[in-house]
Amino acid sequence: MTDIAAFQDPRVSALRTRIGWICQTIRTLVVLFAGADLLAILTFWADRGKVESHYRELLQIDVSGASQGQYAIATALSLALWVFVAVICFCLWRVFSLYLSGGVFSAEAALWLRRAGVIGLTSIFLDVALRSAIILAIASHLPFEQSHHGYIRLEDLLNIIFTLMLVAIAHIFKTAADIAGENAQFV
Repeated sequence: MTDIAAFQDPRVSALRTRIGWICQTIRTLVVLFAGADLLAILTFWADRGKVESHYRELLQIDVSGASQGQYAIATALSLALWVFVAVICFCLWRVFSLYLSGGVFSAEAALWLRRAGVIGLTSIFLDVALRSAIILAIASHLPFEQSHHGYIRLEDLLNIIFTLMLVAIAHIFKTAADIAGENAQFV
């Protein structure tokens, strides 16, 4: 549905009224999430004891001999992944901003939703790869047989399912927006 037609359709206006609080909540939460995730990354890598304990418990490796340079590399890799998280959060913020402004069934909202899904899917695979790179960076002082080379978590699969759902829903919304636009031309 075109933005002009959306403003004129009382059903879309009623929908905006029903989902307005949800849209505002999601917009707030994605901003808070991006900030909290950045803070979590910075506080984790700033606390050597926490890092050492984490890798000792999770992977049974001792990273206590890691240098400041190794910590800097691991922190930089974590921050590189965070940039993707921030971009995904921006895409979602943009989607729900468009919903609030009446673009629920707009091609632009579908495009932003697809971007969130595709960037999300990319970031999941990047996260898995960077986990290995971070482990190699933080444990590079260890003999090869004592190091660990990465892992995949069960929530990675859930995240892949979620991001693929976003991409599928974006395609559905884009098609719906195209059909509504064509119908608006005939009326």
